[in-house]
Amino acid sequence: MIKKTIALALASVIIPSISSAGSADLDSLMAQIEASGLAAGQQIDMPSDMPQAKAGLGGGTIGEQAGVVWGYGVTIYHAIAGQITDSGVLPWTAAAPDFEEISRSVLLKAAETRYMPRKGGAPSLLEDEGFIRELEQASGARFTSGNDTDYLIDGPEAFAAKDALIMGARENLFVASWAFYDDETGYAAADLLIAAKRRGVDVRVMVDGKVARSHGPRALKRMERAGVEVLHYQEIGRRHDIWHVKTSIADWTTAITGGMNFGDVYSHRGDGAKWRDTDVRYSGPAAYDTALIFRSEWNSQVSARPSSGLTRIPAPTARPGSYGSARIAPVLQNPPTDSKILLSMIKAMYGASREINVENAYFVALPAVTRALIDALHRGVKVNVLTNSPDSLNGQCKSMGVPLLKSLVALKAEGAGVYLKQGDTLHSKFMTADGVFANIGSYNLHPRGERYDTELNVNVLGREGVAELDRAFLDDIAAAKRIDRVEDLNIQETWLSRFIEEYFMAQLARKK
Repeated sequence: MIKKTIALALASVIIPSISSAGSADLDSLMAQIEASGLAAGQQIDMPSDMPQAKAGLGGGTIGEQAGVVWGYGVTIYHAIAGQITDSGVLPWTAAAPDFEEISRSVLLKAAETRYMPRKGGAPSLLEDEGFIRELEQASGARFTSGNDTDYLIDGPEAFAAKDALIMGARENLFVASWAFYDDETGYAAADLLIAAKRRGVDVRVMVDGKVARSHGPRALKRMERAGVEVLHYQEIGRRHDIWHVKTSIADWTTAITGGMNFGDVYSHRGDGAKWRDTDVRYSGPAAYDTALIFRSEWNSQVSARPSSGLTRIPAPTARPGSYGSARIAPVLQNPPTDSKILLSMIKAMYGASREINVENAYFVALPAVTRALIDALHRGVKVNVLTNSPDSLNGQCKSMGVPLLKSLVALKAEGAGVYLKQGDTLHSKFMTADGVFANIGSYNLHPRGERYDTELNVNVLGREGVAELDRAFLDDIAAAKRIDRVEDLNIQETWLSRFIEEYFMAQLARKK
């Protein structure tokens, strides 16, 4: 059904959209579509999070089903159109920074330091207050003390915490997600949010406006009909970009941030796939700072669309007190010129002197990431990377496994520990360094995160909490396939994998 949906979507959206382009560019654009196999309705990979769970086609009126088909087409169209627009090949568009430029910029900023990287086994710079101040400056986010942390490993634990967060809210609930799904989890979350609204809680939900056309239209309408304010996010000035943030905040005091959307593949409800994912719950001043980020984005959107009927979020009255010992800094990244999350991670990699663990669903490394990890290996730092294998990527995304494998070649050749997920898809996105630093959230380590996807991660300092995340990482690599030699990656390129790498993985570097 999904393949038929995509074929219909492409026929109904992409080709008409291209036909409205300037005549001088029509032939070349059509040639790109035809060469890719898309016009023939071939199986393709989907951008960002595209689990092939119940996406709303299993019921509803004919009009609703047609709307979902159209929604898939809109999402795919924006993925392709964004690539073409940002490449600068069209005469009326300017090229976005290519990934070599982004990498150079990030590495130069990381090198603006009074602290030289230390050899393996030396005291960690991530415990040096001077270096931590540099990390704050690089990310544009200040650490606050007095937070507690609880890492939520996989859907059952995370959604039990989210349900409790929603049911316990007394004043307000701010929920950001890439999508709600029209499935058991999406409807259950919608009903909990509606119940909160009815007991007097101010409930705000922000989802990506393009994705909402295909994922969860009925769940969202259910909330809207009950009076919940639902904002369909549209990046101001960049209409092809995606809102990829996942966070839920109650009463300016407690937040849950990570990689999970509201759907069965994340919660592990229902009979379908059960993805491996990670969120973090934190209470204290950092939750307040996360709510301020949500408020700023929400109010900017409302100001840009005064006829939307949505209302602005008022300023908070009080900042929460201390809940624990962790230091946390939430970091919002809005590409293509903002690389704050990536810079946070690169800075931490150069601050590490013992071990770096990277668990990321879509590890299609920019040159800056590869360079920083290889430099760490050369200093004697242990580096481990866990990502998906082609087999663990859900059906429609299997071809995306090739660019992942290609990103691992240089790291494996330099001695990194490389592990490939087996079984269901890995969707988790975190890294740890020296057992004292963690970065976790929605940010995928692939080029879309530097070009199109607005993301929210948190930087965390604190041995106790980071140790919890490192234990989860050890459990994950124990269940994964260890790669002992470069040859064991068994890279098998196809025309489809090359198309995915160049377009959906945003590998359009400018031709010299």
